[in-house]
Amino acid sequence: MHVQFEDRKLQRSRINIAAYIVVGVFLILLARLWYLQIALGSDLLRAADMNAVRLLRTRAPRGTILDRNNKIMATSRPQFVVMAMPDILEKDPEAQRTLCHILQMTPGEIDAIVKDRMKRLQARPGSPVRIKVDVSLETVARIGENRMSLPGVSVELDQLRSYPDGPAVAHIMGHLGEISQTDLEKAQAEGESYVAGDYVGKSGLEKQYEAQLRGTDGGKEIMVDVTGRMVRILGEKPSMPGNALKLSIDRDLQVAAYKAMGSQTGAVVALDPRTGAVLAMVSAPSYDPNVFVKKLNRADWDKINLNKGRPQQNRAVYNCYPPGSTFKPIMSTAGLIYNQCNPRTTVSCPGVFHLGRGRFKCWKTHGGGVNFNRAMAESCDVWYYNLALRLGIDRMAKVARQFGIGLATGIDLPRESRNDDGRVGLMPDSEWKMAKYRQKWGIGETPSCGIGQGYVLTSPLQMAVATAGVAHDGKIMQPRLVDATLDPDGNLIKRTTPVARRQVEASHEQFDLVRKAMRQTVTSGTGRSCDIADIAVCGKTGSAENPGKPAHAWFVAFAPLDSPTIAVACIIEHGRHGASAAGPVCRAILDVYYGKKKAEEVGSSTANVRGD
Repeated sequence: MHVQFEDRKLQRSRINIAAYIVVGVFLILLARLWYLQIALGSDLLRAADMNAVRLLRTRAPRGTILDRNNKIMATSRPQFVVMAMPDILEKDPEAQRTLCHILQMTPGEIDAIVKDRMKRLQARPGSPVRIKVDVSLETVARIGENRMSLPGVSVELDQLRSYPDGPAVAHIMGHLGEISQTDLEKAQAEGESYVAGDYVGKSGLEKQYEAQLRGTDGGKEIMVDVTGRMVRILGEKPSMPGNALKLSIDRDLQVAAYKAMGSQTGAVVALDPRTGAVLAMVSAPSYDPNVFVKKLNRADWDKINLNKGRPQQNRAVYNCYPPGSTFKPIMSTAGLIYNQCNPRTTVSCPGVFHLGRGRFKCWKTHGGGVNFNRAMAESCDVWYYNLALRLGIDRMAKVARQFGIGLATGIDLPRESRNDDGRVGLMPDSEWKMAKYRQKWGIGETPSCGIGQGYVLTSPLQMAVATAGVAHDGKIMQPRLVDATLDPDGNLIKRTTPVARRQVEASHEQFDLVRKAMRQTVTSGTGRSCDIADIAVCGKTGSAENPGKPAHAWFVAFAPLDSPTIAVACIIEHGRHGASAAGPVCRAILDVYYGKKKAEEVGSSTANVRGD
């Protein structure tokens, strides 16, 4: 009995120990479960979501840009983008080889892209990376065929900016580029929803109207399996396109201007004198803005950046030159305002003008009887040397600035003026000379300024605006490129109102005298290259001295004589003579404007016309 009692006691003790062990293990497991589910639950859930859920951002199409006749000048087209999840792809060498073969890229190229984008875009682990953009349908099909052997690789539909007329519109449209870190931080500080890798306007209208053109990005949240393949869509938000811009530009006139410039270096601007609406604006040489819509390769960048013609410069707006004899209509207006000349004012031109020891040449000997009209038509420098001395530099400068010479025009493009005071180019006077050089103005400096030389500097856009002012009785209109802003469905949001910036203090009768003298320039003077049948074109030639190199060639014009609707200004760098180099460019634009030619029929040419 005693032995049996001891056995039962031992068995009970063992059972108790086993029970304690089971309870202890259960408590440990329960504690661990509490720790994982409660203490670390939110962190582990977030980690699980990062591994199983992906947010795919859908870029919004930028707004369309249309010309005045609703022809497309800039649009967004669909593109296929190959995406890859680096953390999945790097674990599968065979998948890497397959992807390289399909995309015709080396492993090093893909690795460099991944590292660069992960660093610059600060992407989190597991985020997809854009490997190649704008791939062909054939490439998309091959990736689809090999999808089982390409874990973590997908093809997304994205938007790519497109400029159908390329170089012909480059300096108006501008170009896109990836947002810089500085601009990104600034935008985010201002509450803008930009992220690293976004493409933004870098110049031209794309930059000036970035806020209007940029749409609202959408996206979708998807669940993926361990290989990175999509299991299902958890949520989706559609992207919203940006607003559209309707320009004052006439696309056919723009193309004609580009073709007329040909291989020459320079710029041309055409605008409506009544409203300031820019009808065409070309700077040459140009570049293709389409190369900037994707990651720019070294060859394309070198082609632009190393070009000695500096194709990215918008010469029409930002470059300044002596206006030469195209300044003479302004001088004639100033002479009439201050009663220093009239239609009967006559001088004799021996081909040279003497002032003390100074000797100022004319481009040819005009002989006697050079009056107001003939001085303009034949561009007699001696006549204008005399007028300049009678006026004096300060009165010349006052009138020239009323025309906008030396001042920003206010065109809707980024940073027209690089100066804090809003100056573009230069119209000197005695006060400027004292401030700049601590010297009084010398009388010997005045004659050269009277023919648009010396210190005088203007942009082609300023000369177009000034010429339009002569055509429009001295009302100086602010040039503009955008006529209206439209919503994505084409409904009007805002129409641009024409703005008159200044009024030149001359009468209608005085401007009429200047206009008729410019008409004579075209019919029987140096501007005969722009003499068009049935169209009363008024114009002025110019040659701006360029020490050590051939002179720059200028031509300005407007038409018709009565109630003008178009004004043009053109400069050809080192073109020597405005009559033969710049005149044909203006002629081509006027031919297309008046329906004499189609844009496709225009080519680069010169005229066999003698003149300054």
